[in-house]
Amino acid sequence: MTGMVGNKWSFDDFSPMEMIPTSVCLTTYDGGPEDFMLTPLDELIEQVAAGTLRVQIGRVFKLDDIVEAHRCMEENQAGGKIVVLT
Repeated sequence: MTGMVGNKWSFDDFSPMEMIPTSVCLTTYDGGPEDFMLTPLDELIEQVAAGTLRVQIGRVFKLDDIVEAHRCMEENQAGGKIVVLT
């Protein structure tokens, strides 16, 4: 997921939308600073603290397997978030 605050999709000499591989799924957000400030960050923090925020974990790797983790990410094979343990 990515978002835009400030009504500008790119930096000078950098366009993130052009850098995303074709096999990657992307969810976007487009809003102004006022919309961003309405994001329920306190609610998210409370869920994280309480351990109730649901995050789909796709694959877990050890740091020694970071190359395989990157391969999994690049091939969009995780089925959720990729976690790397140190």
